[in-house]
Amino acid sequence: MFRTVFFIVVIGMISACASKPTYELDYDQDFDFSNFKTYRWYDDVVHSREAQYRKFNSSDKRIREVVSKELAVHNLRESKAEGADFWINYTVSKQRQQIIHSTGYDKGMHGGVSAGSYGSSVMVGYSSGPSVREYDEGTAILDVIDASTRKIVWRGIAEGRLKDHPTMSERYKATTAVASELLGDFPPGTAP
Repeated sequence: MFRTVFFIVVIGMISACASKPTYELDYDQDFDFSNFKTYRWYDDVVHSREAQYRKFNSSDKRIREVVSKELAVHNLRESKAEGADFWINYTVSKQRQQIIHSTGYDKGMHGGVSAGSYGSSVMVGYSSGPSVREYDEGTAILDVIDASTRKIVWRGIAEGRLKDHPTMSERYKATTAVASELLGDFPPGTAP
């Protein structure tokens, strides 16, 4: 049950990044993408425990809807038949990050004494030590798998800082922006 809740939270959070995500695309440059016309979702073809968790949450529905709309712009359509040209899969993860700002002193009392030609002085200070700031960073990976070879031929990655407590509208907008950015030139080497 914990895994299910964690997965739902991560999917929702990655889709609502606090700052603009960074994007990375990688694909097999020798692969002929021009034959791609139809797709199926990986979870609908390869049944796994993770697929069972996904099908019961609203984040999966939102991701499928947004990605399907973006693929339709490129004249690619979902097929329920076994003979689809490619499968599409996604993975999301969340990591806690820390920023440590050093004050130059360890935590505790610090002091010093100095003497010079104009007199002497004593300095006493207290340092609370380095300050730590935590935030969540999310990663979304979108894979395109050639159905005939069962090999990943294209991968898009979005990484970014996650916003605290995003609204449903913010999640949808962020998911749309990520899908549009990743799939904007998909399939590579072909014009939409």
